[in-house]
Amino acid sequence: MSVVISVAIIAVAFGAAATWLIATRLPVEWIERGRNDGRYAALSAADEPIEAPETDPRRVQARTHARRVRRARVRATHTRSAKLG
Repeated sequence: MSVVISVAIIAVAFGAAATWLIATRLPVEWIERGRNDGRYAALSAADEPIEAPETDPRRVQARTHARRVRRARVRATHTRSAKLG
């Protein structure tokens, strides 16, 4: 058990060190670009067309409904496994 705790502490320490290195060693231009453009904005080319958001209300409703069904199935699975365990 103490090995698991030690590994967890080491993992958290590595995560903190990586965060500190990113914050202190990245050039300011990169940080500002990421803050202004968004998380994945720099990964796409600037001349690529941007897709318009979905305008067909039936498709939007179907997508929303599919998400609700998936969430309900996950909740049911977790509830069943909690009752068994």
